[in-house]
Amino acid sequence: MCGRFMNSEGREISPSDLAEVQTIQSTMDKIWGINSSYGAKLIINARSETVKELPTFRYMKPCIIPARGYFEWDKNKTKYLFTRRDNAIILLAGVYYDDRFVIITKDAEPQLAVIHHRMPVMLTNDHALDWLKNKNLHDIESNCIYNIA
Repeated sequence: MCGRFMNSEGREISPSDLAEVQTIQSTMDKIWGINSSYGAKLIINARSETVKELPTFRYMKPCIIPARGYFEWDKNKTKYLFTRRDNAIILLAGVYYDDRFVIITKDAEPQLAVIHHRMPVMLTNDHALDWLKNKNLHDIESNCIYNIA
């Protein structure tokens, strides 16, 4: 994921912006991105393959980021918006600590990989609570339901 998404109200969110996240306790606003211990670069994503092992993320708690869609850019710097065909809210898996969060990514599905090699992990409504309780990524949404604009 390259670094932008559209929140549930339709506003484009950039790294370091406040965005609504849902935790097991409540819904609250948090800042997108954590400071890197290796420099000034802001970390906005965590790979699903390593989020449980890397020290940076190991003690972060699970959260959900409700979104209307997310943006990717191709090699030619063309910006694409990915939304659900039914325009329903997408539940992005994330982790947070204090007042900051990151979005978890995975390898892109084949139909999306032509634009970008990574994509956010999206949870089904049925498995969102399981994610918040258990931090378990085994159930992700089918990715064959997207509009690309």
